[in-house]
Amino acid sequence: MRDSVLGSGRLANLTMYGIASKSKHPILAEYGATPIDYRTEDFVEVIRRAEPGGLDAVFDGMGGDYIDRAFPLLRRGGVLVEYGNPLSIRSTLRVLAKILVLNLLPNGRRFKPYGAGSVLFNRKPFLEDWALLFRLLEEGKIRPVISGKFPLLEAARANALLESGQVVGNLVLVVPELLKASGTNPE
Repeated sequence: MRDSVLGSGRLANLTMYGIASKSKHPILAEYGATPIDYRTEDFVEVIRRAEPGGLDAVFDGMGGDYIDRAFPLLRRGGVLVEYGNPLSIRSTLRVLAKILVLNLLPNGRRFKPYGAGSVLFNRKPFLEDWALLFRLLEEGKIRPVISGKFPLLEAARANALLESGQVVGNLVLVVPELLKASGTNPE
């Protein structure tokens, strides 16, 4: 998803900031985002200095503390889009409560969930966005960053690598037998 956000943002000539470790800064810069090192910089301070009037949108795939820190960075009319799905029912309830509270504040800012979980509320925007992303991908206007491909039976190894924080981009799980049967090249 992050690759899609950055790729689409670049197409729209948006000013973008990306929070990542130093090793991932080159890919952020390649997509046109100003990198912020979360280990050595406070992203709130950096963005407040760069955008004193606030941001129009924040796309957050992390959740938790990031929601509370990013929401005040929005200008009036701004929206925080949360696309990191909670991992438990308790976390889901916490996020739903936060959405209610933040959206009731009279500050003109909105907190909007997005992604697979938000399809329960309204699938149409999600499906329209996916259709647009696949069209842009097909036209070569955006491209996912793929760090590696793993056979489905090595999903645990791929997940361990992903959780190590060393992956830049996405890991793809492939099922060569299914791809061959469909006529798609697994490589």
